[in-house]
Amino acid sequence: MPKIKQNILCLMSAFLSLWALTSMLKLDAGRYPISNSVFSVVLFVGLFWLIRAAYLRINKRLAVVSGVFGFFFSAFMICGANILQRQYAFLNKPFTWLRILAGVPLFMALIVMILTTLPKWNAVTKISKLENFSTRVFGWKKVFFISWLLIFLAWVPGLIASFPGIYAYDSVYQIGYYLSGSIYLHHPLIHTYLLGFCVVTLGNLFGSPEIGMLVYSLFQMLCLSATFAAICYYMARRNTSVLIRAAFLLIFMFLPVNALMSFSATKDVIFSALFALMILGLLLIAESPSLLKKNLFCLVCVLVTFFMMIFRSQGIYIFFFGMIFCFIWLRKQWKRVLAIFSACVVLFLVYSGPITTLCKGKKFDGLREMMSIPCMQLSRVMLYAPDKLTAEEKEIIEDYIPGYKHYSTFTSISDSMKNTFNAARFREKPGEFIKLWARIGLRCPTTYIDAFLRITVGLWYPDMNYRDPGAYHPYWEYISTQQNAQGSFFIVERTPPSGMEWLSNFYDTLTYKNSYQKIPVISMLFSSGFMVWIVFLYIAWCLYQRKYRYLVPASFLVALWLTLLLGPVVLYRYVYPIVMSVPLLISFVLTEESASQERTNQ
Repeated sequence: MPKIKQNILCLMSAFLSLWALTSMLKLDAGRYPISNSVFSVVLFVGLFWLIRAAYLRINKRLAVVSGVFGFFFSAFMICGANILQRQYAFLNKPFTWLRILAGVPLFMALIVMILTTLPKWNAVTKISKLENFSTRVFGWKKVFFISWLLIFLAWVPGLIASFPGIYAYDSVYQIGYYLSGSIYLHHPLIHTYLLGFCVVTLGNLFGSPEIGMLVYSLFQMLCLSATFAAICYYMARRNTSVLIRAAFLLIFMFLPVNALMSFSATKDVIFSALFALMILGLLLIAESPSLLKKNLFCLVCVLVTFFMMIFRSQGIYIFFFGMIFCFIWLRKQWKRVLAIFSACVVLFLVYSGPITTLCKGKKFDGLREMMSIPCMQLSRVMLYAPDKLTAEEKEIIEDYIPGYKHYSTFTSISDSMKNTFNAARFREKPGEFIKLWARIGLRCPTTYIDAFLRITVGLWYPDMNYRDPGAYHPYWEYISTQQNAQGSFFIVERTPPSGMEWLSNFYDTLTYKNSYQKIPVISMLFSSGFMVWIVFLYIAWCLYQRKYRYLVPASFLVALWLTLLLGPVVLYRYVYPIVMSVPLLISFVLTEESASQERTNQ
């Protein structure tokens, strides 16, 4: 194509992208903050040069990959801004689709630049003197223990300020189970016993539940910091540049949410650590399938995967989903893959059967949890489109979901609706509810879609604001659950020592006022949607490079994301396994080009 035509095409694409950008930002459109501003000229010039630079690098395969993912990213931004600001995605409006299509060139250009330049960042950031000094003084064999020590010590001030840890989330109910001897399987059996043993049994032994809670916090800190240290070790073995490794190490050490998670009494933390270790193992297998021939390596994989499955209920679903792709992309090693699969299944069956029975685990009715999305959808129809329902349908919905009116306030958390779900009627007539839900969905598809998008927006829209006005639950917790409760709850008091109140106040402000959102770029480190986007970019890189075997780790990450989309609310702890896995994906992509050359030369 002649140069003049290229420039005209890039100019048109830049203008359309700028037009679409005005609908992606959370701004007061009535004041025309971009379109009627001198900054529109600056943005237009910047977009033109970005799109032109990408155009010079693009090829047919890259155009297809970047076009597909660019479309989804554009749709995420347009729909996210709409649903957050106006409560509707407006997918039934042609104007919305025009905006989405207009935004595709912008994201195509970004994806093209990322996929073509990212593999070079590792070499560019290497400084020979620094690399030689690091190798001579530390060496990759020492990286794990040095990183482990530094990360753990960096979190200690946070633990002191939050002494004896954050007794929050579901821990108060798990302790209740442990004390009563009725261990309901609503929460993982192994975690309930671990938490109960530390807080209650050791607490009684040491004369204080706070000391028992401290023991649990220290144990969890050791597990989480060791996992981050393993990631640092993996980066060193992959020959990631010292500057990039140092940047990630600083994030592991000083990003406040890592410290908060390390001493928060929730099952998600240990699950996140195990999940990240599983992803690390899958990356190693994808790079060198011959590792499956080593019995010790396979044994470690089985144990890590098994414990991952039992520390969260959706672990088993993630496992089966991911293993499908393992059999497809590792079919040459199908015997070893089958052996690992079989061993994990047998261990899980033994654990969920005789061991659970021996430990007095009681079945929990998870029907209401499964009804999170349907309850939100039907509640939205009742309040937002009642004219589309018959009197009989309204009566049936009200009987199934007595708390549907709560949707007017809580559009991003299903608890108030699903907790009132008439499970007894559903069991008597499951077909009635399913047909009702399907029939109304066909009649009100956009209402169903909007309900789904509103409750899941944080999982795909990186610009989501917290605290979410549509959910009473904070993005993460700092105040201990039932701290001031009276009655039957088992209380663990949290008292910051003298001189550390400032740090405790900092965590409190960060948690409940989400002050980090005022800092550009840094705020994305706390964004669930941004971390999911990085996973999508990794998938795009695999497809562009035709490295399909490397999609094996991504399949487990996608499986986790899909289970989260069916959940009752978006919380940071749910996405934390993805957050911990992202550094592994980035390091893998940064170093794959040089690693491939080394394998070729061997």
